[in-house]
Amino acid sequence: MEPITLELDNFINPAVGAEVSYHAISWNAGRKQSSIPSGGNLHYHSLPSGGTIEHSHEFGELIFVLSGTIVHRVNGEKQLLEANSLVFVRPNDRHGFLPAPGAPGCELLLLSFHLEFFVTISRYLEDDAFLHGYTESVLPSVFRLPESRMNELSLELLSLNAQGVSPAVRKIRFKVLLADLFTHFFLPRLPAGVADAPKWFENLCEKMRSPENFIPGLKRMQQLSGYTPEYLCKIFRRHLGRTPTEFINELRINYAARLLADSDESIAELAYHLNIQSLSRFYHLFHAQYGCTPAEYRRRAHAARRLL
Repeated sequence: MEPITLELDNFINPAVGAEVSYHAISWNAGRKQSSIPSGGNLHYHSLPSGGTIEHSHEFGELIFVLSGTIVHRVNGEKQLLEANSLVFVRPNDRHGFLPAPGAPGCELLLLSFHLEFFVTISRYLEDDAFLHGYTESVLPSVFRLPESRMNELSLELLSLNAQGVSPAVRKIRFKVLLADLFTHFFLPRLPAGVADAPKWFENLCEKMRSPENFIPGLKRMQQLSGYTPEYLCKIFRRHLGRTPTEFINELRINYAARLLADSDESIAELAYHLNIQSLSRFYHLFHAQYGCTPAEYRRRAHAARRLL
């Protein structure tokens, strides 16, 4: 069966721009699906063990797994979602659900939101870098939250369905919550371990994040630091668990992903531009970091940005 597209007007109140719904899911051995809605946008589902129909959206969606385990079938792959997982689904993601082995069901919260919220967040931050993190991967990003944080978020979200909360107040609270989640998970951060490193090393890592520095590579790193290659290798292994070359290549490949999404530069020209002389080396590094070829990544990224 062909996947369907869930339309914005059928799922989101235009006065608010976002909706949150609770879903308790159990699985049956038959082929029929039944759902019982109740007040407060709560839904109780009995779903066939063969899984749900795959679909995409005209809007963004966050999945909060409150309890249990479920298989997320998305873009031809499968993600096992356990309790306290948070999934950032993009509009072009084709997805559905399957039962997890040995799991009788689960509880989910779904937060659906209008894509105009991204414009609001971008204006607030004066930067849209978080969108690259949201859209660049082949599969939706999945994060595990502490149970206490998941409980806080679920209570906050469900409270927005309470009677007496005006649409204007709901919209503001949704904006604040979405801005907090997207900036927390998708804004660039210092690598783990840098905070305990010498100040010069922290400054060096920040400087190396600029294309004018990571494209020239090791030679530029040595000029900026004033240290020998041997000492740099020792410090990088101690604080980041990787070599300077691995650190630089990660920056180059992340930048390559952005260029693939935002430009029509050929893959060979892009690799040369990034000072990676071997095209096969570029393919190897890219696949190791993103799990797909540069061409496949470009196709998916362009499809995602057409909907954003």
